[in-house]
Amino acid sequence: MTQSSISIITVCMNSNSSISQTISSVLGQHQRGLEYIIVDGSSTDGTQETVKSFGNAVDVFISEPDRGIADAFNKGILHSSGVLVGLINADDCLLPGAIEKVITYFATHPDVDVLHGDVLLYDGAQLIKRIQPAGRWWYPWRLVIFNHPATFVRRSVYEKCGFFDTGYKIAMDVEIFLRWMRKGICIAYVPDVFVAMQAGGVSGRSAFGGYREVKRAFSTYGFPSLVVTIQFICKFGVQFIVTVQSNLRTLKRNI
Repeated sequence: MTQSSISIITVCMNSNSSISQTISSVLGQHQRGLEYIIVDGSSTDGTQETVKSFGNAVDVFISEPDRGIADAFNKGILHSSGVLVGLINADDCLLPGAIEKVITYFATHPDVDVLHGDVLLYDGAQLIKRIQPAGRWWYPWRLVIFNHPATFVRRSVYEKCGFFDTGYKIAMDVEIFLRWMRKGICIAYVPDVFVAMQAGGVSGRSAFGGYREVKRAFSTYGFPSLVVTIQFICKFGVQFIVTVQSNLRTLKRNI
């Protein structure tokens, strides 16, 4: 297998309404050494046909049943050849020039193993906000410690620390990020926007269940239980407010 500079992986399931935009945003990077892999969980809504319409521009296309998102991520990583690996969801889009910025950063910072940045959160065509990661893991009023679609990883990190834990159905990204932190992986943040994402993905639709998994992940890696519990309670409160705001936006659009 010829080694690529970077592999971008998209996992999807019945995502025909958005997958074309995601694919176009990746292929539109026009970056040499970019490998694109799509892992589909046997969609039945036309997703497979849409992906195939892009022909050989998609380097690897897998469509078969899986055991959840973490399992699909792992399949994509195992089929990839890139020195760097990025995961972008089927409802998200890479912004122009994002991959070039990522490759340049890693080339000029050989000590960095994981790079993460910001995302723009949209509700349809309406920009809701720019999401930046919390400055500290324990900030209880912030919902994310990092933006998974805007995170890029050296392949050696997966080889050293392992793949996604399939015991997590929603917060597998948080679990692996905490694992990297505990293992001393060099993680860098840049205040740059790499991805535009749509609200209402799996983590949004199942937010409260996701926070339970986040709490479990923090506890697993030995973070202070009292602080973790306070953070967990606060996240529920913040998410309630976010949910109300989202429902109000939907109501206004329908009036």
